Amino acid sequence: MKIDIQEVCGKKTVTREDGQVINRLLTRNWDDTDRFYLDFGNLLVASVSFIDEAFGKLALCHTSDDLKRKLVFQNMVPYDRKLLNDILISRLRQQTIATKTACRSHSQLKNGTT
Repeated sequence: MKIDIQEVCGKKTVTREDGQVINRLLTRNWDDTDRFYLDFGNLLVASVSFIDEAFGKLALCHTSDDLKRKLVFQNMVPYDRKLLNDILISRLRQQTIATKTACRSHSQLKNGTT
């Protein structure tokens, strides 16, 4: 699945609420999509809030290998790529059994299973 960040978000790539748009899109389609191609079109985001909400929170629910396999970041400026890497590393370190359980519960509710 290809996601054009500029097309989906326009100029709204600053706040956590802006990042939730991307996070919801990824979360809703996670189980049904082999790979997400996230095209930034060389847009400078430079927002910890946006990147953490859109992608960092995924690292609380998924392994590093899952993230590497599923998420392909294209045309991302070096500053944002470094910011993304720092956020993902930090969130992966925060990952606990409790966060994984909460993510599974949320996923089951979303899919109507228990």
